[in-house]
Amino acid sequence: MLADTPATVRSQLQAIPSEPEDSRSRSLRAHPSNHQPSPDAPPQQSVDDDLMSRWDRLRLVLIGQGLSDCEARTEVARIAAGDVWDEFADELRRHRAAGRQTEANAVAVGLRSMQGVTQPILRHPGDVSVARSALDRARRRLSHNGSLLDRLQERPNPLRRAEHAFRILEAFLRLT
Repeated sequence: MLADTPATVRSQLQAIPSEPEDSRSRSLRAHPSNHQPSPDAPPQQSVDDDLMSRWDRLRLVLIGQGLSDCEARTEVARIAAGDVWDEFADELRRHRAAGRQTEANAVAVGLRSMQGVTQPILRHPGDVSVARSALDRARRRLSHNGSLLDRLQERPNPLRRAEHAFRILEAFLRLT
């Protein structure tokens, strides 16, 4: 009976992972090489078309006010990116007020990913390539941070909304 006890204790100790091993296994599961992409949701073509037509109407209004086509396009990009930022900032305030810290942290990551997207557009009005580059950088940061959030939490990922809006906005700027 005493001979069996050390083996039993040893097997029980091996069944309980130590904190460093548990941390290591979590980090290995979150590593990008272990990511199994989930199938994407069907495209929201009507929402995309609605945004494109709304932005095009705004572009036409700005052209009517005396801006060139390129200046109007970059101004639409600045306004739209600012709207996405404002939406996330409002959502962050709501989550913090409701005490939902996990959701607030995810939205804060989105805000940091979008930080500075409008500054190059303001510095170079009318330069569509600068605007596309700024949007592309923000979209790539959102995509990277969004994929990390997908792997680390079970909740819906708010960064996908902003990434999608920036993707549509880039497509709008490509239409010349």
